[in-house]
Amino acid sequence: MRTAVLLTVALALLGALVWPVHPALRVADEGTVIGHLPLAEEEVFTVSYVHSIDRLPIEEDLAVRDGHLVVDATRIRQFGAGMGQIPGEGNGRAEGPWWVVEDMGRDIGPVLALRVGAPAVDHRIRTPDAEVRLSPCLTAHRVTVEPVRLSTLHLPLTRVPAPDC
Repeated sequence: MRTAVLLTVALALLGALVWPVHPALRVADEGTVIGHLPLAEEEVFTVSYVHSIDRLPIEEDLAVRDGHLVVDATRIRQFGAGMGQIPGEGNGRAEGPWWVVEDMGRDIGPVLALRVGAPAVDHRIRTPDAEVRLSPCLTAHRVTVEPVRLSTLHLPLTRVPAPDC
């Protein structure tokens, strides 16, 4: 009887260690995982870059909701090619030198795919605790970002993505 209890407790502990409960973002380069960024529920992460035509910075804030990535806000320095507020989507306002569109709620699905720009484009992914610079090493690569859950056992083994140059 005691052996059965100990075995049950051991299996429960093992199950707790391998059950995926910790939210994170998986970052992959051409399909190969290069790391994970811990990201709490409803916490926002930012994708930033410099627009290739007007050479001004753009920042897009995204959140994970029900396994999907949702664009919550965009910040731009001026209206450039393909930039600006879409009628009926979000609320736009000036904030110093930035034009900010908030409350967008644009669901882009379970995976964000980026074709990383040249070093001058300076593609980055930023969470409250980390930043990954993509352009110096991954120019022209297809980088994907997707929400995942990591197990407690996997969490200490996870590393912040560090693109290999």
